[in-house]
Amino acid sequence: MINQFPDEKVRCRQNSTSWMKPGDPRIARYAPGNWFVPDRRHRVWAGRSHGHINVTWSSELVERLCALDADVLWLSTWQPYTQALNLALGVDWETIAWYDSVTQEGRRTGKRRAVLSHLKAGRPIVWIDDEETTYDAGLAIQSSEPSAPVLGVGPHSDIGISRPQMALIERFVADPPDEPTVRFEVIGDSHEGHWGF
Repeated sequence: MINQFPDEKVRCRQNSTSWMKPGDPRIARYAPGNWFVPDRRHRVWAGRSHGHINVTWSSELVERLCALDADVLWLSTWQPYTQALNLALGVDWETIAWYDSVTQEGRRTGKRRAVLSHLKAGRPIVWIDDEETTYDAGLAIQSSEPSAPVLGVGPHSDIGISRPQMALIERFVADPPDEPTVRFEVIGDSHEGHWGF
């Protein structure tokens, strides 16, 4: 997840957490070593039903994603608007059509099906999603007996992909496991943390 929804109080205080009370969970979330501080914002047209939506992101994060020796593809609920996102971000990432944008058919289950379908190619996959990289999704992928390793990354919607998550992605892409392992690293799920299958 590239688009961030940071705490407005943090943003108003120049991304500082010094004003927070000890024990506030936001302190760790917004620590300089954990999040990519956003430095870009753009209004993107998201259709008549949504209008213009502000997209907030870190150019450093986008640069690191572009530097991966991998095909970066959109598997996003923003499927009809990814070309507008490409223009805003300055990238040219292909979009996986995983649901019918007119009838909305497949929108509830299409992402997982798209990942399972791409696994048939036998290539390692990194699946980044703030909503659907769940324990159940991991079980479904594992039960499909994948022929390639899968890394699921579930960012926190406030900050998007964290620095530790991006470092994990970079290591996985540079040197994927030899075995078809399934590992998920998530934030904010009932199975918070990491698990392997």
